[in-house]
This record gives sequence, structure tokens and C-alpha cells, in this order.
Amino acid sequence: MRSHNGVTRWLAAGTGTALTLAALTACSGSGGSGTAQGVGPTSLTEPTQPITVTYAGAAYDAKQIQPVLDAFHKEHPNITVNYEAVPFDDFNSVLAARLTSSQDAIDVFDVDMPRTAAYAARGWLTDLSGTFPDLASAVDPGSLKAATVDGKLVTMPYQTSTNIMYYNKSLLAKAGISAPGAKPADRATWEQLTADAKKAQAAGAQYGLVFDQIDRYYQLQPLAESAGGGAGGTGEGNLTPDVTNAGWEKAFDWYGSLFADNLSPRGVAVADTPSLFAAGKVAYYVGGPWWAGQFVAEQGLDFGVAPFPAFAGGTAATPTGGWSLGMNPKETAEKANASAIFMKFMGIDNGGYAQYLSALAVPPSNLDGSAKFYESSAFMDPRMAGVVDLMKSELAKTATLRLQTVGYVEFEDVMTKTFDDIINGTDAKTALASASTQLEDAWSKYRQ
Repeated sequence: MRSHNGVTRWLAAGTGTALTLAALTACSGSGGSGTAQGVGPTSLTEPTQPITVTYAGAAYDAKQIQPVLDAFHKEHPNITVNYEAVPFDDFNSVLAARLTSSQDAIDVFDVDMPRTAAYAARGWLTDLSGTFPDLASAVDPGSLKAATVDGKLVTMPYQTSTNIMYYNKSLLAKAGISAPGAKPADRATWEQLTADAKKAQAAGAQYGLVFDQIDRYYQLQPLAESAGGGAGGTGEGNLTPDVTNAGWEKAFDWYGSLFADNLSPRGVAVADTPSLFAAGKVAYYVGGPWWAGQFVAEQGLDFGVAPFPAFAGGTAATPTGGWSLGMNPKETAEKANASAIFMKFMGIDNGGYAQYLSALAVPPSNLDGSAKFYESSAFMDPRMAGVVDLMKSELAKTATLRLQTVGYVEFEDVMTKTFDDIINGTDAKTALASASTQLEDAWSKYRQ
């Protein structure tokens, strides 16, 4: 999960989610009424002639998304969605080229939620406020907030996320450490967890504490937030770097110490961290619920789940965010109409895209669609006891959106390198001061 980026009332009773096509459709031409470049249609009309929508995505590969496309094509036979999977690391450059092309343009594309403001500033997104005026009744508030820039809805959210902490019961028992509970009230402090991780390591664990996304802002932002440091930017447009305050320094002094003390491993790629826990080598593993399937498949792995920790005296904060859909602002009226119908299918209709996938790694943004996620067989395993109520609570009370700024792309790149430096031994204060200088330079173009 990259991301993808608070949330309240995940399964609000009686929440209406269906904006039916009939409700959105007026007796207008096939292009939809009110359509202008950069502004989405104010009504949707089923096309009477075949039309193709090109969709560039980074959240799913072609095989994973195919059941969704098959269902859409069955329901909307005159619209063909041509899906093109793009690696995440190449996504920005692909969008920059394809959204300015007249020969090889894309119509709909994935938007990593924290990059929404940056994409809007680049002129890559369509104003969908009039197209989906009732979206608040369909998706969780955190996703809606992430999809909105300057009061305008500019994307259709379809996926969000949260994090939990896994722990190895056997390794804790060997060290004489009591297993933590799964309720929010059982939330551990990072300080106590560090001490316990050292005990577990002394008793035989190879590593005491490992983060899933070891150098990514998505998962590390909550450390600074919990320590009182904020998201990393302040001022107008969040374009003044704010990564050298006491909270950031406290959080990343602590984080760097995990590697200096060998509680966490250096030189391990993000993709390899879950395998360490699955192999029984890690006492505490902070990660996403998307690893539940891998962990429950290990029959000999005795583990449990607990809340994402917080610093003593600090605020509980957890990662969130996922993917939305954006529309090319240069669409013709006909393409905008067809694209909006597909976006509605993904995010709203009958609970959204989630109903067509056999398994869900993260919660859908759609309030009704999220029920399927919580019914995952992996969460029914006794070792995952309490996880559903925990995730719902975290999404409702502690979920923290990533920094919302037009400079997010540069911010994420700078901070990833900074976290790598801290992991590899650079003093946190020095590394963060360097990051602040780099961000001042990178963001200067937005302040002119």
C-alpha cells in the first residue's frame, strides 16, 4: 500500500449510498448537460453509440481489476473501458505526458489521495462538484476531504486504509511480556514498546520492532503527529516546511534509535518486511491489515493484533488514505459523460467496485461497500480477534490525512530520502534540517 492519505462513522446506520443513474440523468444530449472543459457534466446519459474510455491505474494490475471492468461492461454495453496498468514509480511522469497529449490521451486515472492538491494545481483534474453533488452520503468523510480542493470535488474516492500492530505471542511469552489487548484503550506507548522489544530481542527475537513501510511518510507521519510535530508543513497552502520542530525531532530521534540499537533492520526493502514477521523473526510489527491473509496462512505463527501505538502523553494518530479517480479536464462532452458513468460505478453504485473483487486488502471509501471488507475470512481467524472493531475505531477517531499541499510530490520524495538517511545513522536533527532546506528550495516555485 502506498499511500496511499480523520475519517468518521465508517458504517453509519442508515447511510444512503446509491446515487442512481436515473437521479443523475436529465433529458439531455449524449454528452450530458452543463459539460465544459475542466468542469464535469451535471447530468449523465447512457450513450447510444459505442465509446471507449481509457483508464490509467496504479492501484491494481490488469488481472485484479478485470472483474470490475467485466461487470461494468455488462451493465453499460456501449462504454468500453480500456485499462492500462502503470507502475507507481512511473505514474507521475506518465500522467504528465498523457494528460497533455492530443494523440495518446487518457480519460480517467488513479489519484493517490495526498497528491490531489498537487494534481489540481497542475491543471490535471476536472471539477466534479456538479457531477456528484451528494457524494457526502456515499463515502466516508476522510476520503471526501481528501478528494476536495478549495471547496471543489475533484476526484471520486474509492479506497482508503488504516494500520494496526501485529505481535508474536510466542516471542513475547519467552520474554515474560504480557500480550497487549486489541481495544483502543489498550494502546501501548512507543516508549514502553521499545523497552519490551529489547526484552523480546534479548529472549530470542531477531528483531524487536519493525515497521511495514520502513521509510515511507504514509506510515511514519503518525510518529511526528503523536509527538506534537504536525504533518510537516504550515503556512499558506502548507508550503512552509515544518519538519524541524521539537515533535519531529523527538519522533525521529526515537525512530533512528531503533536501527542504531538493531531493534529494526537496516538494508531491508519495504516489500520484504512482512516476510520477517511471517517467519517468526519479529516481536512487534506495525503494518496494514492487507498482510492478514499472509500471516493467517502461517499455521505455526502464533500472533495477535493491537492498536497502532502513540508516544506517552501524545495524541493517537494512525495512517489513512488510498486511491481516487480523476478525470482529464480536456475531455470532450461525450468522453466526460462516459468517464463520469464509470467513476460513479467505481465509487457509488451498489457499494462501488468492491463488490466485484473476491478479496479486499483495504476498506473501500464507499460506506456500504466497506461491509464486505470487514467480512474478510482472514479477519475471522482467532488470531485476528478484535481487529474489525479496532479498525473501525481507528478510521473514526485517529486516522490522519497526509500533508495536503500542492507541493506534496516533492515533499514525499524529500522525506523518503530523509528517512533513509536517519535509518542509516544520520542524526535526526541534521537530517531534518537538510530536508527543510530542500523543501524550501523545491516549494519556492509555488510561492512566487
